[in-house]
Amino acid sequence: MNTFLISSKNLQKAIEKAQGIIKENKIDKFDIELLEPEQALGIEEVRSLQKKIFLKPLRGEKKAIIINLTNGATIEAQNSMLKLLEEPPASTLIFLLTNNAYSFLPTILSRVKTIEIKEEETSIDSEGLKEISSLTGVGQSLFLAQVISKDKEGAISWLESAILAAREEMIERLEDKQEALKYRKIIHKLELTHYDLKTTNVNPRLALEDLFLNI
Repeated sequence: MNTFLISSKNLQKAIEKAQGIIKENKIDKFDIELLEPEQALGIEEVRSLQKKIFLKPLRGEKKAIIINLTNGATIEAQNSMLKLLEEPPASTLIFLLTNNAYSFLPTILSRVKTIEIKEEETSIDSEGLKEISSLTGVGQSLFLAQVISKDKEGAISWLESAILAAREEMIERLEDKQEALKYRKIIHKLELTHYDLKTTNVNPRLALEDLFLNI
């Protein structure tokens, strides 16, 4: 199989995995291309990609195209890629990098070899929850959103740690129903934002601003 979907929360780890397979196939560095769409992959970009894929390698017998799809791909683009992924030229290895394999159509998943890089268990770090608890106004909320949103993957990890910390707090306060309910509401809002960042193309800063202003 010449088509791979590599799923990892850490983009660098996904790239390293692709590079390992490329090395095994002895592909020259001049025959490796990394594509990084700024937004969700669209159908026009797929058409451009089709032309690239059928070009002959420059230095060797094979070439590799690595596509960073951490921003996702539209349904139209995915449907357009189906035949390409099923019958790529023998000389081309295609790598789709994502942080969520299940955001792709089942028809895409059936045409690629999925490699899921499992992350180390998220540590329970209460710092994020403390930062949320200390917010006292609009200014602080917007500033915290600005700081955290600079790195989308970092923001997702921050939310995961905050969710775990909030769950621990809720469990410790089960005898106080009002306090336990307060943390349950916080967890719910954190989980909604986490889901949006993981599965949609929502602007991280706007999503976090909405979270902190309404938590």
